[in-house]
Amino acid sequence: MSAPQTTTLGARLRERLSDDVERSIVVMLAATALVALAFATGLGQRAIEHGVHAADAHAAASHAAEVRNEATFIAAMLPHHEEAVTSAQAILTLTERDEVRALAADIVAAQASEIGQLRGWLAAWYPEQGPVRYDPMMRPFTGLRPAEADQIFVADMIHHHEGAIEMAEAYLALRGSKRPEVEALADEVIRVQRAEIAALQLLLRMWGVAEPDHGGH
Repeated sequence: MSAPQTTTLGARLRERLSDDVERSIVVMLAATALVALAFATGLGQRAIEHGVHAADAHAAASHAAEVRNEATFIAAMLPHHEEAVTSAQAILTLTERDEVRALAADIVAAQASEIGQLRGWLAAWYPEQGPVRYDPMMRPFTGLRPAEADQIFVADMIHHHEGAIEMAEAYLALRGSKRPEVEALADEVIRVQRAEIAALQLLLRMWGVAEPDHGGH
C-alpha cells in the first residue's frame, strides 16, 4: 500500500516544482516587455533612494534573534507575514505592471492563509505567548509614481523574504522536539521565498535597477 502513496506524493512534489518554474517564467517574460520603459522613464535609482530604508541587516537579524523556541518562532512569523500582506495589498492599488500584480497577489494569497495557521497554533498550543518585538521592513509608497513604488516594493520584499528565511532556518536549527506542522511551514517558507527572491532580483535587473546595500542603514 505504501508504493501508490509514495508515487502520489512524488507526483505532487513534481507538480509543485513545475508550478514554481512556470510562475517564474511568466514573471520573466512579462518583465522583459517593460525593460525599455524602465530605462526610458529614467526612474533608475531615484525610487530606491526614496526615504529611509528599514529593511536592513539589523532588522532581519533581530527577527531571527527572537526565535528562541517554537512559540517565539510562530509569534515572530505572524507580524512578518502581516507586514508582507499589507505591503502587497498596497502595491496592488498602485502598480501598472502585470508581473508585480501577479507577485503581490501571490504573496497575499499564500501568506494570508499562513497567518490563519499561525494564529490558530498560538491559540491552541501557546496561549501564554505574547507578541514579540518586530522592526518594520517595508517602506510606504507615499508620493511615489507607480513604477517607483514597484521598485521600492520589489527591493524591500527581497530583504523581507530574506528575514523570513533567516527566522525559519533559526527555528529548524533549534534543538529539541518540533511539531511536524510547524517544521513543514518553515520548510515551505524557505522553499517558496527563495524562489520569489530570485524572481524579484530578476525584475530589478531587468528594470535596470541595482539592488541596494542596506547594511549601512
